[in-house]
Amino acid sequence: MLSQHRFYSLSSSQQQRFQLKVIVGFLALNIAMGLVFYLTSLLFVIPFFFAFSLSVIAPFVDVPNGVKNGTLHYYSPLLIGEKIKGKKLTLHSGSLFDYYFVFSKTQSVQERKKQVMIMALDGLIKLINDYEAQQGTGITIKVTSYILNRRTAHKIGLSPVTPDALQWFLLYFNFLNLTCSLSLLNRQLTWPNVRKTTSYEGRLESLIAKKDDLLKLRNRLSES
Repeated sequence: MLSQHRFYSLSSSQQQRFQLKVIVGFLALNIAMGLVFYLTSLLFVIPFFFAFSLSVIAPFVDVPNGVKNGTLHYYSPLLIGEKIKGKKLTLHSGSLFDYYFVFSKTQSVQERKKQVMIMALDGLIKLINDYEAQQGTGITIKVTSYILNRRTAHKIGLSPVTPDALQWFLLYFNFLNLTCSLSLLNRQLTWPNVRKTTSYEGRLESLIAKKDDLLKLRNRLSES
C-alpha cells in the first residue's frame, strides 16, 4: 500500500538519518535566525519564528513516529487516520511530509491534484473494506480538507460542519505548513485561505453504503 511513498521504501537507518538531518537543519536555522533577530533587536520575533518553523518540520518527525507507535495509520499514501477514540475516527488527507515523499518532481499540477483525489478515494475504500463486514460500528468519521469539495463530500456520505475554536487555532498555527503543502501541490507559492477550509463528518455506515459510488468515481478519475 505504501509502495508509492518513498520514505517507507527507505531502510530504518536511512529513515533515521533523514529525520536527524531535518532536526539538525531546524536547529541550525533557528540558531542562525535567532542571532539575526538578536543583532537587529527583534528578540520578540524569535518565539514566533520558532513556532512557525516547528510547524513545518513537525510532520517529518511526528507522522513516521505516530505510525511506529500506532497512533496513526495509513489507509493510503495520502490518507491517514488517527487512532479511533470514543467512536470517532479523524482522517487527514496527507501532510507536508507525505506530499514531499509521494509527489514526483516531473508531475504537473493537474497530475498532483488527481493523485491526491485518487489516493484519498483509495484510502476511503480501504477503510470500508476494513469495516464493511461489521454491523453497526457506530463510528463517526471526521475529515478537514482543502481538496474535497462539498459536492463530492455529499456523494460519499459526508456533511460539512463548522470547525471548532481549537481547529481554527490549529489551522492558523499551521499556516506556514499549509502554505508549503499547497505550494508543493501547485508547484508555485500558494497562500492558503484558511477561512475556506471545510470539515466534514459522517457515519461510517453511510460511507460503507457509498462504496459503489466511490469505486465508480475512482475509476473515472484513473481513466481521465
